[in-house]
Amino acid sequence: MSAIRIDSDGATVVLPWPDDREGRLRVVRDELGGVADRAVYHRRAHLHVHGSGGRDGLAMNVTVWVLASHWRRVEIPYGFFGPVVVTGPAFTDLDEEMAVEVLAVCAAVREVRREWVTRSPVGESQARAELLAAAGHSVTVLDGRRSRA
Repeated sequence: MSAIRIDSDGATVVLPWPDDREGRLRVVRDELGGVADRAVYHRRAHLHVHGSGGRDGLAMNVTVWVLASHWRRVEIPYGFFGPVVVTGPAFTDLDEEMAVEVLAVCAAVREVRREWVTRSPVGESQARAELLAAAGHSVTVLDGRRSRA
């Protein structure tokens, strides 16, 4: 696998990933629309976030918040804004297992948010709990498949 962009609406895009470091840096900058900061929430995957920290009017990226919170096993007390690029450590390729996990969590968040169109969550804390539970369940299902393989 290479790298994955997660948009604020939860959409995911697998990115073309050049062989050279400069090319990879350029891809991240282009995808984020400017300067990027690295955020480390997992030893095998790095998040590259917009350098403004959301001060440019970027929409909150709930999906990335869920992913980072899941990896840390705690609700992160701040948000992520705009598109985020997920790579391996130090701009390496995102390994296949991590890519599958990232995509599974993103799909779980999209599914819950789709359900909210017809069924609103009871409150904000319940919404966060529901998103984190869906993410955890999606990874548990993946782990079960991996152990049987």
